[in-house]
Amino acid sequence: MARPRVKRQHSPGESVPARLGRAGVRAGVVGYAAFVAYMSLKPFRDVPLDLAIDRIGRAYLHLPAYAVLGALVFVVLPERGRRWRRAFLAFLAAAGYGWALEVAQIPAPTRSFNLTGLVFDALGAALGAAAALGFAAWRRRSRRSV
Repeated sequence: MARPRVKRQHSPGESVPARLGRAGVRAGVVGYAAFVAYMSLKPFRDVPLDLAIDRIGRAYLHLPAYAVLGALVFVVLPERGRRWRRAFLAFLAAAGYGWALEVAQIPAPTRSFNLTGLVFDALGAALGAAAALGFAAWRRRSRRSV
């Protein structure tokens, strides 16, 4: 006979991954990565959103997109070992994903491989992973002082 499932109470200082569950957070990261892939690989059309993005400059939007991805990957990686290693792995994963999407754009008729995009992917991934690392260190110190 199965035991009834007891709803767990969350403490106020509990992290988001602990509240949502690792599977929920991972699903969110995969969903965000799919959104980045869609925006990177979809054909360019003369619609208001694409025209607005083109006016800003597509490469410049890589920076915030991959900063978010780098931070999200940092959050879902296991919390074993040193945090800087986790940040470096998050950077490698996000920047590698950007590289893979740039290569995937080669056969697309309205897209092209862009070195500027790669640079902004890597910069964004580095900034996101570094920001997540800094936030994790700050959060750890603030927990100790309470």
